[in-house]
Amino acid sequence: MSTPVYSLFELPFAIEMTAVSVGALSGALHATRKGLDPVGVFTIAITTSVGGGIIRDVLIQGRVPLFLTIPTYLLIAAFAALVGVAFARLVRAAVPVMSVVDTLLIGVWVVLGAERALYADLPLAGAALLGVLTAAGGGILRDLLCKDVPAIIQPGEWYAAAAIIASLVFVTLVYAGVALEVAELATIAAAAGLRILSLWRGWRTPTAYDVWGDLEARMTATLDSSRQR
Repeated sequence: MSTPVYSLFELPFAIEMTAVSVGALSGALHATRKGLDPVGVFTIAITTSVGGGIIRDVLIQGRVPLFLTIPTYLLIAAFAALVGVAFARLVRAAVPVMSVVDTLLIGVWVVLGAERALYADLPLAGAALLGVLTAAGGGILRDLLCKDVPAIIQPGEWYAAAAIIASLVFVTLVYAGVALEVAELATIAAAAGLRILSLWRGWRTPTAYDVWGDLEARMTATLDSSRQR
């Protein structure tokens, strides 16, 4: 059963453009560390900036990506990418500030993705997935283009994990009939709070754990011990 959403979360223009810029700058920084040429840096920067939105819009009924219909998105992303190409050293110095902004915006992108999915009458499970992909899609495309294993599927800091939990919080609250504004704020707070708490406590996602293999090894060790007695 799908849950209709009658309004979409409208992000203040300045905040949305800040998020686009931070995405482009972080992509440019990643590309310069990879030793790419200026064209490569520019490409990775743009992809990181709007990649999540592209994935979201294409998956939702094959619609044209929003950044192609609103030139401001592309212009801001392109300008930030050029700054990343020309002033890589300054961008590196601004990494702490960029990280803070990015942390605060994780939940915003989750809400934007999940709400657009519900608005398109997708079921709650699909909305939760679109929320995560909107938040992490740019990083996924960046890593694939740079021939890296996407960070989202590697053990590490709680970024994707925070987005996943926040997305589940959002669809659960919507399903429970909580006011949409409350669900939005709770999701944004949950994502930012989890990200900050994980950094403070040093939490990292673990490697895959083979439960059956570990149990089998323990049983074998126990049998061996019994035989030796």
